[in-house]
Amino acid sequence: MLKKSLSLLIALCLMAGGLMLTAFADDGSDNGLILIFEENFEEYEKDVNVSSTTMPNFFVADYNAIGDGVIYVQEASNGNLYLKSHVFTQIYSATPIVGAYEFSLDVPEAQGKAQSGILIRAPKTHAAYYEGDGHPDTSVCQGGLFLYPHGSTLGVNVKTYDENAGSTAFLQNNTVEFPLPQGAAYPYNIRAVDTGSEITLYVNDTLICRVTFADPGQVYGQHQSDGKFFGSAKLYDAEGNEKGSYTNPLLSSDGSYIGWTTRVADMSVDNIRVLVNQSYQTVLAINKLPTKVTEKNIEDAKELAAEARALYDALTEEEKALVINFAKLTKAEESITELESATEAPTDPVTDPETEPETRPVTEAVTNAPESEAATDEVPQEPAVKVIDDSLAVWILIAVMIAAVLGAAGFITVKVRK
Repeated sequence: MLKKSLSLLIALCLMAGGLMLTAFADDGSDNGLILIFEENFEEYEKDVNVSSTTMPNFFVADYNAIGDGVIYVQEASNGNLYLKSHVFTQIYSATPIVGAYEFSLDVPEAQGKAQSGILIRAPKTHAAYYEGDGHPDTSVCQGGLFLYPHGSTLGVNVKTYDENAGSTAFLQNNTVEFPLPQGAAYPYNIRAVDTGSEITLYVNDTLICRVTFADPGQVYGQHQSDGKFFGSAKLYDAEGNEKGSYTNPLLSSDGSYIGWTTRVADMSVDNIRVLVNQSYQTVLAINKLPTKVTEKNIEDAKELAAEARALYDALTEEEKALVINFAKLTKAEESITELESATEAPTDPVTDPETEPETRPVTEAVTNAPESEAATDEVPQEPAVKVIDDSLAVWILIAVMIAAVLGAAGFITVKVRK
């Protein structure tokens, strides 16, 4: 009970903002986001596999080992530790982000140009993100908004669906290369701020471009991704000049997968930070609930459900609408209630003396009834088995028989002599 109370108190403190980590926009205003993940790899040693880092706490880290894919910690000549992805790899958020968020990381120059880069608002894909899109440049496939740091520019590629595209993926690449800010050198920081209707991209806190999108909920034809998408998007430079207008962009409107991927190339990242809104924090809290509540895990489930419920109830109605897994919470709460009801001890029913017929204890009935009647009320018992020692009787019988024989013999003898 104490543990549950402390957990609930912590959740309430987070909602109140007392312990909330926040990020600040360029104008210094509080945007209300919560730091949910951060990693700089300094606590590891060279060649440590990604699975031994904190990355799996938030991201799916996948690589094609058959294709020599590997993701591991490396050390720079200055001693700095970073994460390296080597050919045929993909790292993406395990749960799509709903609502506003920020995603930032430090990057050296990516190899292969369009063969490796950063995923923003990507859809969930049937194929790996590193699969080729079928175009001559064989760039990575369902990347959503795909960024690649290469040379003196940052490439911004808005992937779009096109049923007439000459590719197996039915998509087109729409790339604009933006010059880096003056003085920017590798490795530099890329930061994406996604409000749900606009993405602003920064290099070392300098605005590079904006992408706006509208008409959510669109479903396209045959391609390699699930979900719904925005129907239109526009790309602007830092001065507000339009650089591209697109229909059927492969920007997910259900939720944003973020991360990075490599095809036949290497890419290194460092100082990863992800900040999210309270709706998504609630989504993650609900995800911690067990799929099925049982007697073995009910205590843990009760604590997790209480924490998730406290977070959910603190949201506005608009924020609650973003909690895409709310049904899991209600199902868990119902299961907890049913299990607790089933395990409660049954209580004796309260009887009304006016309506309940008078009954007497069995013992009283047996005492006052005639002996023959009392016997009928008793539970039949097995007859007692008595063990008798008959050895004495046998010896008496033998003695009598001997005496009789002797007596008879004497009688005959007397008679003859007479």
